[in-house]
Amino acid sequence: MKKKHKSVLWIFICILLCTGCSADSGKEAEKGPYVYYINEKGTSLVRTAWDSSLTEGSAKEQAEEAMELLSSPASDIYKSAVPEGVEAAVERIEKGYADLSFNEAYRNMKKKDEVLMQAAIVQTLVQIEGIDRVGFFIGEEPVKNEDGTSAGYMTEDDFVQNIGSALHSYQKAELKLYFSNIEGNALAEQTVNVRYNSNTSLEKLIVEQLLKGPKDDSCLQTLPPDAVLLGISVKAGICYVNFDEGFLVQGYNNAEPETVIYSLVNSLTESESVREVQISINGESDVLFGNSIDLSKPFSRNMEIVEETK
Repeated sequence: MKKKHKSVLWIFICILLCTGCSADSGKEAEKGPYVYYINEKGTSLVRTAWDSSLTEGSAKEQAEEAMELLSSPASDIYKSAVPEGVEAAVERIEKGYADLSFNEAYRNMKKKDEVLMQAAIVQTLVQIEGIDRVGFFIGEEPVKNEDGTSAGYMTEDDFVQNIGSALHSYQKAELKLYFSNIEGNALAEQTVNVRYNSNTSLEKLIVEQLLKGPKDDSCLQTLPPDAVLLGISVKAGICYVNFDEGFLVQGYNNAEPETVIYSLVNSLTESESVREVQISINGESDVLFGNSIDLSKPFSRNMEIVEETK
């Protein structure tokens, strides 16, 4: 074992509740691994020790066992993380990515129940050797945010950052983004003001805004609009961005490959925590983008490709 809105919902939630209950005693759970459930009030997570006898077998077998436990808690002092009527199947585990396919009942969940379920499932499953990220699907369709963008693959960091805060509080940000100029051979800077859920990382917000495209027709969109962000994380100053194969699509405008890459890199390195950007496609970085740019190594900021502001 190893080690995401129609209205503003103020759900005070401690994702890693240090006083988590054990299955029967109500005392602090022993050293992990843990299974995460929901407290009686339905406002926060509690955890209980995961019997080591249940942590054997393949990663898929362990994940299936965990989903059964998450759906059927053995105590009345906490609730199932998966609401009644909602069913999930572990479809695939590959290269650290776990895909969960839910039935149509998923669409009927209240937002607070969805977020709590996602938090419980992710934090339980990422303890399994071979699982680093969890993707949520309804059938084969990726679960989407309210703005229509894909929710992407989630890690425990998507939830830990909100310990002791309102999970659905909103905040404002001013982002400096880089899109292509009309000629497609250089970058043009745009500043956008956004209001976003505090449970979304700044880096993910930047990529989502790039996927939406520029705010006016003075610039060209750089990232393919149909590309799906599968995952994003920052470690030791490197932002790891994983797209599906849609990122490789070109020809929808005349932006050159280098312009596309540095639109992403320069925008992300506006974040104080990002020094370099590593791009992967379906988890693989051994890819040649636009038949000319090697994605196998991280990219550093390049301001020489940016036009001077008039």
